[in-house]
Amino acid sequence: GGFQGEGTDCKTADCPVSGAGDECTAPLMAYVGENAFETNTATPSDGDPDDSQCQGTYLDWNNSADIWFRYEATAPGSVHFTTCDGNSFDTSMVLYEDSCENQVACNGDGNGDSGCQDYYSAIDYNVIKGGTYYIRIGGWKGATGEGTLTIE
Repeated sequence: GGFQGEGTDCKTADCPVSGAGDECTAPLMAYVGENAFETNTATPSDGDPDDSQCQGTYLDWNNSADIWFRYEATAPGSVHFTTCDGNSFDTSMVLYEDSCENQVACNGDGNGDSGCQDYYSAIDYNVIKGGTYYIRIGGWKGATGEGTLTIE
Protein backbone atom coordinates (compact mmCIF):
# COMPACT_ATOMS: atom_id res chain seq x y z
CA GLY A 1 0.00 0.00 0.00
CA GLY A 2 0.87 3.65 -0.04
CA PHE A 3 1.50 6.03 2.86
CA GLN A 4 -1.79 7.56 4.00
CA GLY A 5 -0.63 9.90 6.72
CA GLU A 6 0.68 9.90 10.26
CA GLY A 7 -0.94 7.28 12.48
CA THR A 8 -2.27 5.07 9.68
CA ASP A 9 -1.59 1.35 9.42
CA CYS A 10 -1.81 -0.37 6.03
CA LYS A 11 -2.19 -3.73 7.78
CA THR A 12 -5.65 -2.73 9.02
CA ALA A 13 -6.71 -0.19 6.38
CA ASP A 14 -7.24 -0.40 2.63
CA CYS A 15 -4.26 1.66 1.51
CA PRO A 16 -4.00 2.52 -2.17
CA VAL A 17 -1.20 1.47 -4.47
CA SER A 18 0.33 3.03 -7.58
CA GLY A 19 -2.21 5.06 -9.56
CA ALA A 20 -4.19 5.64 -6.38
CA GLY A 21 -7.10 7.97 -6.74
CA ASP A 22 -7.48 7.75 -10.50
CA GLU A 23 -10.38 5.30 -10.23
CA CYS A 24 -12.94 4.60 -7.53
CA THR A 25 -11.57 1.07 -7.16
CA ALA A 26 -8.31 2.51 -5.71
CA PRO A 27 -9.26 5.79 -4.01
CA LEU A 28 -7.04 7.99 -1.90
CA MET A 29 -8.00 7.98 1.77
CA ALA A 30 -9.48 11.29 2.95
CA TYR A 31 -9.39 12.53 6.51
CA VAL A 32 -10.83 15.45 8.45
CA GLY A 33 -8.67 18.42 7.53
CA GLU A 34 -6.79 19.13 4.31
CA ASN A 35 -6.25 16.46 1.64
CA ALA A 36 -4.08 17.50 -1.33
CA PHE A 37 -4.87 16.28 -4.84
CA GLU A 38 -4.03 16.85 -8.49
CA THR A 39 -5.91 15.94 -11.65
CA ASN A 40 -3.20 16.86 -14.19
CA THR A 41 -2.16 13.20 -14.49
CA ALA A 42 -5.64 11.73 -13.87
CA THR A 43 -7.86 10.14 -16.51
CA PRO A 44 -11.64 10.38 -16.87
CA SER A 45 -13.55 7.64 -15.04
CA ASP A 46 -16.39 5.84 -16.78
CA GLY A 47 -19.76 7.55 -16.58
CA ASP A 48 -20.35 11.23 -16.00
CA PRO A 49 -22.17 12.14 -12.77
CA ASP A 50 -25.90 12.93 -12.69
CA ASP A 51 -26.03 16.72 -12.55
CA SER A 52 -29.78 16.78 -11.80
CA GLN A 53 -28.86 16.79 -8.09
CA CYS A 54 -26.99 20.05 -8.44
CA GLN A 55 -28.71 21.99 -11.21
CA GLY A 56 -27.69 25.63 -11.43
CA THR A 57 -24.25 25.06 -9.85
CA TYR A 58 -22.37 24.61 -13.14
CA LEU A 59 -21.08 21.05 -12.60
CA ASP A 60 -20.52 20.72 -16.40
CA TRP A 61 -18.46 17.52 -16.03
CA ASN A 62 -17.84 16.87 -19.77
CA ASN A 63 -15.82 13.63 -19.28
CA SER A 64 -13.45 15.43 -16.90
CA ALA A 65 -10.23 13.89 -15.64
CA ASP A 66 -11.02 13.07 -12.02
CA ILE A 67 -9.58 11.92 -8.72
CA TRP A 68 -11.37 9.79 -6.10
CA PHE A 69 -11.17 9.87 -2.30
CA ARG A 70 -12.74 7.54 0.26
CA TYR A 71 -13.84 8.98 3.60
CA GLU A 72 -14.88 6.89 6.60
CA ALA A 73 -17.11 8.96 8.91
CA THR A 74 -15.93 8.80 12.52
CA ALA A 75 -19.00 10.57 13.93
CA PRO A 76 -22.56 11.23 12.78
CA GLY A 77 -23.70 14.68 11.65
CA SER A 78 -23.19 17.35 9.05
CA VAL A 79 -19.85 17.31 7.24
CA HIS A 80 -18.58 20.10 5.00
CA PHE A 81 -16.60 18.92 1.94
CA THR A 82 -14.94 21.79 0.06
CA THR A 83 -12.29 22.39 -2.60
CA CYS A 84 -11.79 25.99 -1.43
CA ASP A 85 -8.12 26.75 -2.08
CA GLY A 86 -7.00 30.17 -3.29
CA ASN A 87 -4.35 28.55 -5.51
CA SER A 88 -6.60 25.95 -7.14
CA PHE A 89 -8.67 25.64 -10.32
CA ASP A 90 -12.40 25.60 -11.16
CA THR A 91 -13.44 22.29 -9.59
CA SER A 92 -16.57 20.15 -9.71
CA MET A 93 -17.32 17.63 -6.95
CA VAL A 94 -19.62 14.62 -6.54
CA LEU A 95 -20.39 12.65 -3.37
CA TYR A 96 -21.33 8.96 -3.29
CA GLU A 97 -22.49 6.92 -0.29
CA ASP A 98 -21.59 3.24 0.33
CA SER A 99 -20.49 2.60 -3.28
CA CYS A 100 -19.12 4.36 -6.34
CA GLU A 101 -22.55 4.20 -8.01
CA ASN A 102 -24.79 5.65 -5.28
CA GLN A 103 -24.53 9.38 -5.99
CA VAL A 104 -26.07 11.45 -3.19
CA ALA A 105 -24.89 15.03 -3.90
CA CYS A 106 -22.88 17.19 -6.30
CA ASN A 107 -21.74 20.78 -6.69
CA GLY A 108 -20.05 22.87 -9.34
CA ASP A 109 -19.90 26.28 -7.67
CA GLY A 110 -19.99 26.59 -3.90
CA ASN A 111 -20.41 29.71 -1.83
CA GLY A 112 -19.91 30.84 1.74
CA ASP A 113 -16.28 29.78 2.22
CA SER A 114 -13.55 32.44 2.32
CA GLY A 115 -10.09 32.63 0.72
CA CYS A 116 -11.14 30.45 -2.21
CA GLN A 117 -10.41 30.44 -5.91
CA ASP A 118 -13.11 32.16 -8.02
CA TYR A 119 -15.04 28.91 -8.54
CA TYR A 120 -14.80 26.05 -6.08
CA SER A 121 -17.07 23.19 -5.01
CA ALA A 122 -18.72 22.60 -1.63
CA ILE A 123 -21.12 19.99 -0.30
CA ASP A 124 -22.71 19.79 3.16
CA TYR A 125 -23.97 16.29 3.89
CA ASN A 126 -25.28 14.46 6.95
CA VAL A 127 -23.08 11.39 7.38
CA ILE A 128 -23.59 8.25 9.43
CA LYS A 129 -20.86 7.15 11.87
CA GLY A 130 -18.91 4.35 10.21
CA GLY A 131 -20.39 5.18 6.80
CA THR A 132 -18.23 5.07 3.68
CA TYR A 133 -18.31 8.06 1.33
CA TYR A 134 -16.58 8.50 -2.01
CA ILE A 135 -15.64 12.00 -3.16
CA ARG A 136 -15.02 12.47 -6.90
CA ILE A 137 -13.28 15.68 -7.94
CA GLY A 138 -13.01 16.88 -11.52
CA GLY A 139 -13.02 20.22 -13.25
CA TRP A 140 -15.59 22.49 -14.87
CA LYS A 141 -15.69 21.59 -18.58
CA GLY A 142 -12.66 19.32 -18.14
CA ALA A 143 -10.36 21.77 -16.30
CA THR A 144 -7.42 20.16 -14.45
CA GLY A 145 -4.98 21.27 -11.80
CA GLU A 146 -3.90 20.96 -8.19
CA GLY A 147 -6.03 21.59 -5.16
CA THR A 148 -7.12 20.71 -1.67
CA LEU A 149 -10.14 18.78 -0.47
CA THR A 150 -10.95 20.00 3.03
CA ILE A 151 -13.29 18.01 5.25
CA GLU A 152 -14.78 19.76 8.29
